[in-house]
Amino acid sequence: MQQKAVQTYTIRTPKQIAALKAPTRQEILDVLAPMGEASIAELAAALGRPADALYHHIHILQKVGLVLAVGERLSGTRHEALFRTVAPDLRIAYEPGPKGNAKSVTPIVDAMLRLTSRNFVEGFQNTETVVEGEHRELWATRTTGWLTERQLAEVNRHITALLRTTVTSPPANGRLFALTAVLVPLNRSAARKTSKAPARSGTNQKRQATRAAGQAVLPARRKRGSV
Repeated sequence: MQQKAVQTYTIRTPKQIAALKAPTRQEILDVLAPMGEASIAELAAALGRPADALYHHIHILQKVGLVLAVGERLSGTRHEALFRTVAPDLRIAYEPGPKGNAKSVTPIVDAMLRLTSRNFVEGFQNTETVVEGEHRELWATRTTGWLTERQLAEVNRHITALLRTTVTSPPANGRLFALTAVLVPLNRSAARKTSKAPARSGTNQKRQATRAAGQAVLPARRKRGSV
């Protein structure tokens, strides 16, 4: 009985996490995952990079177990190796706290955001980029607000759905896009202190309850930015 291929893989070893500090390796995984199996020549064409610049990075990703060699095929008169990611959906294990892996993961996120900024500039400089309507191709947005547990679960479902859309096999007429999503809790320690502080009077207690109820329905003092 044939074993079913793994669809989601969690990146958790120090060597795997260290390998992703290079933006080029992030790009390779981002593009190779939805491609399925691909040669280095195909991967180079998709990334717009020379093939010679990818061999070293592919070797490192193979060494840490994030990219697998899956055989070869005949291309003209020569054989070319084929590669794929260990799973279509790759996720990094987060370990918050002083004894967690923030020092290892944060440089990966920094590289991801630098890569996103570079991609955004390149997209902005292209006069054919669509910036309005349902086929809009360029977005940058930031918003802050108070979320209930139900709303937070909804946000996570939407992010998961977006990620699943991008890891499906690309159609023949599809176009390559980059999607970056960041969700961060703000002022968590301050919120805890506020929630534990006793009310000074019955009137203040009623006011606090009214504010809390209002925030659950419609976030107060919401700040939004989108370009």
